[in-house]
Amino acid sequence: MKKNVVGIIAEYNPLHNGHTYHLTTARDMSAADAVVVALSSHFVQRGEPAFLDKWQRTRMALSCGADLVLELPCLFSCANAGIFANAGVDILARTGLVTHLSFGMENPCSELDTIAAILVQEPPLFKEKLRFFLDAGYSFVEARSRAVEALLPQGKGFLGGANNSLAVAYSCRVLSGQYGLVLVPVLRKGKGYHDPTPDALASATALREMARRDDREALRRAMPAPSATLLLQSLDEGRTTADRTALWRILRSLLLRSGAGGIASSAELREGLEHRILDAAQHSTSWEELVNACVTKRYPRGRIQRHLMHILLGVDHWEYKAAQRLGPAYIRVLGANRTGRALLRRMRDSASLPVLSRASAPGTAYARRIMNFEHRAAEIWENLIPNPQIRTEATSRTILL
Repeated sequence: MKKNVVGIIAEYNPLHNGHTYHLTTARDMSAADAVVVALSSHFVQRGEPAFLDKWQRTRMALSCGADLVLELPCLFSCANAGIFANAGVDILARTGLVTHLSFGMENPCSELDTIAAILVQEPPLFKEKLRFFLDAGYSFVEARSRAVEALLPQGKGFLGGANNSLAVAYSCRVLSGQYGLVLVPVLRKGKGYHDPTPDALASATALREMARRDDREALRRAMPAPSATLLLQSLDEGRTTADRTALWRILRSLLLRSGAGGIASSAELREGLEHRILDAAQHSTSWEELVNACVTKRYPRGRIQRHLMHILLGVDHWEYKAAQRLGPAYIRVLGANRTGRALLRRMRDSASLPVLSRASAPGTAYARRIMNFEHRAAEIWENLIPNPQIRTEATSRTILL
């Protein structure tokens, strides 16, 4: 009989009590023998440098319930929800071992499968409504949400939640990829995704603000002990992006040097947005001011931040399109415990992508591009922290507990 293995796509930026609840509940609900996590790399989905490097976040995951941690490469982890979700699902499904997929949701929705079907099949009425709301000036995410609600009024407001939106994106990929994974939604407990309130079930947003204030007691209350220890260690060693000064100075210099023409070549920049970004860079005095100056009804914060990270990382339009079309080229292992190592031995035969344990790519040109980008992103991330280390990507090894 095939054993149940539950997959989770995560950032753990950083890993808090709510994440531990999800890890435990996902394992219980799926009756799984193991938990496999596809973990974001050094730049995350909402368009920011990760607070901690992926190695510390891998240690957090393995210490708090994960058995095997796989890399979600930076070209996919710092991307819109569709690309992020597609790549995460692809990596987990193509291990050949994952049977269930678990994710958090802000509120229950019995129409999840129906919403996913609408988005995958795109019936004519949906396309008509989507175009109407886009022409009215809404962002793509908001226009899509309103178009779905026009067809499915009982789903009103569901796509507005950050976790709900990703839940739909995961469901769409499982459906379109015909992966047959059993979906295991887990209702989010505690504060909302962006809620900054300190609490025992505080959000990752709140934890990052606690860390910036160096509120260590609040951090210990909101995190499982192993995760808190690793975060405090990283703070003491100058290995976090708590201070955005370096990010702001490097990015502003790059924007001013590139000019509107250079900015315009970045992934998915269109409609003259490069001029708005350049003007904001010339008049802003911080990262926060720059982002706020660029945000509009059509261009929400997450999208603006992703554009800025793509400029910083040098992601051009065609590279981004290729990644969107071709997906992950390999499965890279970041860490494993004893159970995870047993999974790895099975995965060498079951996986439909090459399985890597080091930062060296298989022979295809596309795989080399993804790995080279990963090296570049890691080196740039190091330049954003007080205590950088060079060549971390080349020298780091799989974490084995």
